[in-house]
Amino acid sequence: MHSPTFCLTFNVIGFPDTESNTFAVEINKKLHHLETSADTFPLWSANIAGVSASSGYRYVQLSKKKQVVSREAFQRHLADKHAKVTPNEFFDRDNTITNIPAIEQVYEDTLAEPSKVFDSSQVATIHITVDPDTFADMLDNPMDDQRQAVDAGFRFINADTIYSAANVKLKTSGHGSRKYQKVSLGIAFDVNKGETFFNRPIIKLRAEYPDKSMMHERLYVDILNSVGVPSYQASYVRVYVNGEPHGLYLMVEDIDVPYLMNTIHRGAIQNKSELGSFFKMRSGDHATMKFKGKLSVDYKPETYQNKILGNNPPEEPMKQFIAFMKAVRNWDPNSAGGIDYWKQRMDLDGFLKAMAVEYLTGAWDNFWWRGNNYFMYFNPQLQVWQFLPTDFDNTFGTSVHKDVDTTYRNYGRFLREKKDNTPVVSKLIYLNKDINKYFEDILLTITKGVFNSKVLNPRIDAYMKQIEKDVDWDQTIDRSKRPGRVLDKTMDSFHQAVTGIGPLKSLPFGIKSWIAKRAKSVPEQLGQ
Repeated sequence: MHSPTFCLTFNVIGFPDTESNTFAVEINKKLHHLETSADTFPLWSANIAGVSASSGYRYVQLSKKKQVVSREAFQRHLADKHAKVTPNEFFDRDNTITNIPAIEQVYEDTLAEPSKVFDSSQVATIHITVDPDTFADMLDNPMDDQRQAVDAGFRFINADTIYSAANVKLKTSGHGSRKYQKVSLGIAFDVNKGETFFNRPIIKLRAEYPDKSMMHERLYVDILNSVGVPSYQASYVRVYVNGEPHGLYLMVEDIDVPYLMNTIHRGAIQNKSELGSFFKMRSGDHATMKFKGKLSVDYKPETYQNKILGNNPPEEPMKQFIAFMKAVRNWDPNSAGGIDYWKQRMDLDGFLKAMAVEYLTGAWDNFWWRGNNYFMYFNPQLQVWQFLPTDFDNTFGTSVHKDVDTTYRNYGRFLREKKDNTPVVSKLIYLNKDINKYFEDILLTITKGVFNSKVLNPRIDAYMKQIEKDVDWDQTIDRSKRPGRVLDKTMDSFHQAVTGIGPLKSLPFGIKSWIAKRAKSVPEQLGQ
């Protein structure tokens, strides 16, 4: 009687130290060589007979002479003992899939399901191929706003997905983040060739460099998802360029036409001409929604950038939005029926939830504090304006604004004292008693439901475990020849930025300590 024949396909993502090096899998002290190709690199694979999913294994890197250059220090085991193929695993990372504790849905999630590429349980890999001299020049001049995007090749690999695009457009991305040595990148896919990266024609690789924890934005998106506020999705990725390490990034989707169609409208609108008026507010320009005049020329187009005309006449692209700002100015907050009045004009619930999260996280570079980093979209299906937040790195108590004990009534107070406040916040949240009570109920519900240590600490711990080795790897990358500000970042500062434990002078609060203090403060403010 013949014994059963087992066969298993092994897959590892690996970047060899030299072009001649290769990878193999070691099973029972025997090496089995893995192969790659131009169509699959950096994924190395082989179908190996005589082994099963119950076999322990590890990956090794081999020299040209087939000698072991490096060997994983740990033994791998597949959880599924009936598997015929391994996930796409990354060399020398033992946590291909991390169990990220779920967060309960505090408010109904009305948005479409996120793409499978934004999977919080794993760190994916992106390999960019680009002319090295052109890329180096781009990094040497990150503040050049006139620079055109460069042609590049793109490959994305996670545990069960491989996506390749032969020709994408690559450029530096961000505003203030470009002033640092590690810069963010933007990637645009060729929609004319159908290359839209799972319906995302533009993605951004956010460097998260000033954030020593690399978790502020990741966690902020989780909280927005929990409270049902429209937000781009995000996941961690390792980025390599021309086979060389470039760093750990947070990949996010771009808020633009496809986002409106597929996320906001859930596929009900697939023609751009049917979308409503859409504005992007430039970071740093204090787009506070103050009414300054009835004509579009009364407003800086770079501050209120019209991206979709909607029902506005071409000669007056801001007409519809100006009418909204005028309504804010003219409305008497002492009048009755404020909730119903504003629900007829905007997604009031979504706006108040977004403001509650801004306050809870101390988001000093966003709308409430500075009139920054948001979009306004007139939803033609709902016939109301929607507030869409973006860019969440300056949160959870950065070195710029440290006061965790600030009450929501004093939040952004310096703007009001300068008479540069955001009137939609002042009139709705502060001055109208009905909306104020509505906001306080939302603030308390979010605090009890998600913004507290009991709910968020397990998720933070899981993220810390997931990215710890990649944060360490990121810190070893030599960027000394690049321009830009350099920050002192170590693994100690990473842990302190998460826990708040340790003498991190520039950041008195870690994420955990900020959450604990703010969560304790809210019920006290509201007399609960």
